[in-house]
Amino acid sequence: MTNSEPNRNAAAIIEEVLEKTAEEYLRVRIEEPIEKAAASFEFDRNAPVTHKIFIRVITDFVRHVYRRGLGCRQELLEAEAQAEAVAVLEEGYQAPHGQGYYAAFLDASNPNLIGLEHILEQMARHITLRARTRHIRWICASRMELSDWPTRRLIAEILIQRSESFMPQTLRGSSPEQLAYHLTDLTNLETSANRIVSTLRTSNIDLPAF
Repeated sequence: MTNSEPNRNAAAIIEEVLEKTAEEYLRVRIEEPIEKAAASFEFDRNAPVTHKIFIRVITDFVRHVYRRGLGCRQELLEAEAQAEAVAVLEEGYQAPHGQGYYAAFLDASNPNLIGLEHILEQMARHITLRARTRHIRWICASRMELSDWPTRRLIAEILIQRSESFMPQTLRGSSPEQLAYHLTDLTNLETSANRIVSTLRTSNIDLPAF
C-alpha cells in the first residue's frame, strides 16, 4: 500500500461521515419520516383530557411514530411504548411554568391551552432530536471510532487541517495523536464550519479572512 492510499482511505471515511450527518441527509432520512408519521396519527380531539386518556394517547402516539417514522421500524409493546412516552416527555417537554410529564399533562388537560396537539408536536420534535443524535453517534462510531490507530490519526490530521480556522483556542496546537480519540467532536466542528460557510454564502456575506 502506498503512502497516498491511507490518506485516501481516511479522506473517504470523512466524506462518508460528513455526507451521512449533513443537515439535508438528516432531514430526508430522519426528520421527514417522523413528521409524516406524526401528522398521520389520529385521536379524538374532542374528548376531555383525563389522565387515563392522556396516557393512552401519548402511548398510542409513540407506538405509531416508532412503527412508521423511524429508519429501523420498531413494534413496541404497550408497556414499552408507555414507558418511552413518559421518558420522552420527561426529557423533552418544556413549558413556561414547568417541564416534564406532569407539566405536559396539566397543559393537555387545560381547556384554555392548545391541548394534546401541542404536546404531541413537542414529543415528535424530541423523538426527532433523539433519532438524529443516535444516528450521528452510530455513523461516527462505526466509520471512525472503530478504525485502527493509523487511520484514526490520519482522520484527525485531515480534520484539524480543514477546521483549523474554526477551532476554539483551547484546541489549537493540539496534535493529531491527542485528538485521535475525539473524532466525533472534530467531525461536529467540521460540520459546524461547513454550515457557517454555507449560511454566509447563501446570505451573500463576504467570508472573513482567517
